[in-house]
Amino acid sequence: MPKIVAQDDVIIRTAQVILDPNTDPERYAAFADYYDVDIPEFDDWVARVRGSVPDLFPAELEMVPDQEALLATLDDADGVICESLTIGEAELAEAPKLKIIHNFGTDTRNIDLEACAARGVKVHTLRRRVNIAVAEHAFAMMLVMAKKLLLLAGRIDEASLREAGFPARMHDRRHAAAANWGRVDGLGTIYGATVGCLGLGEIGREVAVRAHAFGARVLYYQRTRMPKDMENSLGATYCSFEDLLAQSDYVSIHLPGNKSTEALIDADALARMKDGAYLINISRASIIDRGALMAVLESDRLGGVALDVHYEEPSPENEPLKNYPKALLTPHTAVAGRDNAAADMEEMIGNLAAAI
Repeated sequence: MPKIVAQDDVIIRTAQVILDPNTDPERYAAFADYYDVDIPEFDDWVARVRGSVPDLFPAELEMVPDQEALLATLDDADGVICESLTIGEAELAEAPKLKIIHNFGTDTRNIDLEACAARGVKVHTLRRRVNIAVAEHAFAMMLVMAKKLLLLAGRIDEASLREAGFPARMHDRRHAAAANWGRVDGLGTIYGATVGCLGLGEIGREVAVRAHAFGARVLYYQRTRMPKDMENSLGATYCSFEDLLAQSDYVSIHLPGNKSTEALIDADALARMKDGAYLINISRASIIDRGALMAVLESDRLGGVALDVHYEEPSPENEPLKNYPKALLTPHTAVAGRDNAAADMEEMIGNLAAAI
């Protein structure tokens, strides 16, 4: 039976559910429920994927939480699935049977590619459809706020536009065009704007490439600067945290939720942002200090705030954030359809099977 060691990530666990028949039935049931929204015939899908890799299923799939546990389990591993855990000379020395390392993403800086090549170990990457979907959601939020679509939806008559605060009145058509007869002020474009990416990981890079394609200037900040060639390929410029906040028209957050990022966007950070700027969070609610967020919404100083992640999920019915017309709120749907996650799994499992 092949053995695969995998970094214990809540998404990577799907591979365990599919490939390892000894997976805890409770975990299997949890994933069946998770996928049910788009793949109600979960058992049939799992059976189909298993049938497509007869040389890989059944397999032992061991989930490891950290680097130490990874090292301890490599002696009989045929394959490794990793995302942030590193694979170098030390790990390869402990893995005499290793045939493939599959990175759960496209950034291979955590893998010593030369050492793997010298050992004849294949390295595969995955441009995750889920990450693309999340980036699209963040970008859609920027566009919705820039064009005031949330406020304008359905308002195509003078009375409703005036109710929203716009002095709607047709222009003198004898001389001028009819465009924006509703006299909606403050409509923006991504083209020519500055998009600041807080974090340029897998999702951040997907956002950056879209912003660059739209003609925006792209800034980014994270603790470790990326190699110059990666910056150039994305059209992204590195700057300080403070400069990103001060210069960006759109600040999009793509950071993990941990102690180092908790309340990173606090009152001081929000005060550094431009008047009329937009803040987008598709990462973790804890990155923005709740009290500071409520205060800046109350001040009406920003152009808008878009959140796909929340301080309580599900949020209470009386969540005060719902009271602000400039708060664009979605219920953690940026990952889009489960078909994306399913396709990611099928591609990765197919690559593992071909190598093992």
